[in-house]
Amino acid sequence: MINIKTLKIAAAAQGLNQSDLARLAGTSRQAVSLWFKSARNGFADVQSSRLMNLCKALKVTAEDLTQPLPDMGEQRRLTQTALLWDRLYPDLESFAVAACRRELQALARLVEVYGLYAAAKAAGRSVWSLFPDYQRFLPPGRRQNLERLWLLRNLPTTA
Repeated sequence: MINIKTLKIAAAAQGLNQSDLARLAGTSRQAVSLWFKSARNGFADVQSSRLMNLCKALKVTAEDLTQPLPDMGEQRRLTQTALLWDRLYPDLESFAVAACRRELQALARLVEVYGLYAAAKAAGRSVWSLFPDYQRFLPPGRRQNLERLWLLRNLPTTA
């Protein structure tokens, strides 16, 4: 049994649609469409060989695709409030996919809320290297502080 919501997020993070999933799983697009339509309680029955093909292609474990996404409870509500206040992204999953794809507005929001170091821990080193590209999306006061930090981090070291 595969968790459909988890599969959707994993596919979206890599920019894959149902046709792509079908190709990767070694099945038809109609079969993948049926997985999504016939899912009961968020789970669909998928042949183990198809599941293993998906795991290999998506670079995740079978356990990852068969488990529901973690329930963050109150932390989810607080995170949504901090990151989605202007409805730029419809939900945390969409925001996470955008950040994984290194979309500039998502990186800017992540840095605005959590700072450069924490954002880089969550989204990778590209948070630092892409800073000149996304800094225009930051509020002016926050941008000035982060520019100083970015410049300090990128000063050449003398040894």
